[in-house]
Amino acid sequence: MSFNSVIGQQEAVEILQDEIKKDRISHAYLFSAKKGCGKSKLAFEFAKASFCEVSELDSCGSCINCRKMDHQNHPDYKLISVLEGKSAISINQIRELKKEIAYKPYDSDHKIYVIEAAEKMTKEASNSLLKTLEEPPSFATIILLAEDSGKLLPTIVSRCQQIQLRNVSQHKIKELLLAEGLNKEQAEIISTTAAGSPGRALAVAKIEDYFEKRKQIYDALVNINSKNTIEIFQITEKLSSLLKDDFPCFNLLSDWYRDIMMIKQDYLDAVINKDYLEELKKLAAGMNLQNVIRNLELINQSEEYIDRNIRAELSLEVLFFKLRQSDQE
Repeated sequence: MSFNSVIGQQEAVEILQDEIKKDRISHAYLFSAKKGCGKSKLAFEFAKASFCEVSELDSCGSCINCRKMDHQNHPDYKLISVLEGKSAISINQIRELKKEIAYKPYDSDHKIYVIEAAEKMTKEASNSLLKTLEEPPSFATIILLAEDSGKLLPTIVSRCQQIQLRNVSQHKIKELLLAEGLNKEQAEIISTTAAGSPGRALAVAKIEDYFEKRKQIYDALVNINSKNTIEIFQITEKLSSLLKDDFPCFNLLSDWYRDIMMIKQDYLDAVINKDYLEELKKLAAGMNLQNVIRNLELINQSEEYIDRNIRAELSLEVLFFKLRQSDQE
């Protein structure tokens, strides 16, 4: 693999290749983009290209450094992320980074440390990292990856060279999905819902029976105002089960009411679920915009509750009863 495997980020790739060519790799970078846009992939390929002993601006894939990167055992490359079962990057993880970064490289002339989800560093970890960014070793580079750079300390952001990754075009994502073996209709639907994220699109494409499960959710939403209490419980039990398997239930729910909002404002081209366009039009005709916005807020709130470990089935039951009430008003 090489920079060619980083989809839709040519501008960012060219900036980093220029850094390598002019031998002026910065001591710190901040890659910002939504989840699935290729931040981790770009950081990995940048490190691999900078370590490569053969190619000037990319990785050759065959030298010893490239092979070590591919086998994930290069001694001068380290990935720091939120540990399993934890919700944040701890100060101990940053202390370990600071300890290791002081030692000179083993196989290359520099070392690269990548911090995933950098906005999830604790306050103590952030302050500890800041000291390293203020006085970095000349042979070390730290790459921060963040979905929301606004959650990082401004003093950390100011000490990094910032590279903003772009949303990838629907056309490129569709081509990627077709290459993965999806048919045109499936690729069209998933590329539209991916919101510029090839990673999100590929993750959805790999879900077993995705389109069948999507249909179950949307068929329930089409007739939600006629569902009785037992049927609501059955729906939420199903969704709760799907969430345990990391099915993107909340993405689908949000896309549904977002589409209704687009229809009410005559933005038909912006509708995501075009295979449900007629059903969405009928629902839009019977709802006011205020209720649609309220439903989107309720969906977002329910997702946040579940992220805070409130019981998923209970949160979904409350959500669907409120969605039913909204459709009846």
